[in-house]
Amino acid sequence: GHVRELFRIMCLSDLLASTDDNPLFLKEQTTVFLSPYQSSPHDLHVGCFNIANGESGEGMEGHKIIRGFYERRRQKVAAFLSKISQMDHQAIIDLLYESVEHRWRKHRDHQSAARDVALQKDMSDLRTLSMIAAGIGGKGLASIFRCLVYDYRHYSGGLPDCLLARARYCNSQTVDNSQTSSVVDLGDWIGESFSKESIEEKNVNSHIRMLYDRDDEFLGCSKNLDGPNSSRRAQGAPRIGNTKIHYTTFPSKLELQHSGRDVMVEIMFVEVKSANDRLDARQEDWLNVLDGVCNARVCKFEKTKVQKKKGKEKK
Repeated sequence: GHVRELFRIMCLSDLLASTDDNPLFLKEQTTVFLSPYQSSPHDLHVGCFNIANGESGEGMEGHKIIRGFYERRRQKVAAFLSKISQMDHQAIIDLLYESVEHRWRKHRDHQSAARDVALQKDMSDLRTLSMIAAGIGGKGLASIFRCLVYDYRHYSGGLPDCLLARARYCNSQTVDNSQTSSVVDLGDWIGESFSKESIEEKNVNSHIRMLYDRDDEFLGCSKNLDGPNSSRRAQGAPRIGNTKIHYTTFPSKLELQHSGRDVMVEIMFVEVKSANDRLDARQEDWLNVLDGVCNARVCKFEKTKVQKKKGKEKK
């Protein structure tokens, strides 16, 4: 989810904001944006090329090639990916911050910004996304965005299950040369969902959920699914989750420093599989792409010796 969120904020907004005087591109724009309420252009899901049936003849003469998102913006995509691949970690954070801040400034007042659900979500995760973007790095982001731009429909699935992140001090010695832990406290540095208050709230909500008489677990679906007031939660039960926060001021930018010391972020993508499970084609594609630019691993779970003995005894 965070990777696709970075793509939407950093890459998609930049490419759609640019203009093109090419007559073919301008003509195609009329079929790409049909409504002001679209969250993305329609050609994003076409892929590089798509072949549609033509009106004349059979064979290749009877087909027409429909250009996809990547093909229509090839030069702009290449220029953007080249730029981002050469950015250092702080420059990537700056680009992400400015992209979200630009959308914030476009609103006429705080009430208008509060109604922008996507903006509020991006603001609530901005420092976390900044840490992840810095950890992946410019070359890593360029490789990931290249796949999503080329064929979003294919590459939007298959990303590894887990995205692990940690921050470490570049130098394990403090100013007075006293030894301290090299791992940065994310709750103190990032805040947001890593803060103590947020973690405690999540723990309380998870315990409260256990007390509800929920009908959505009845044979995998709701008992009232066919009723006029069907719901995925128990009727009358309050919604559970983090309290919605409407920002009246823009969050502060993340700096790769904490307590006067430089910080480096490490990222690892992990695909989790059981012993008998196999990777599908998209998962293999993503692991090959990610392994070349950052850490990517497959974690397989196997039965312990105790579990194997119990299984044999039951037989």
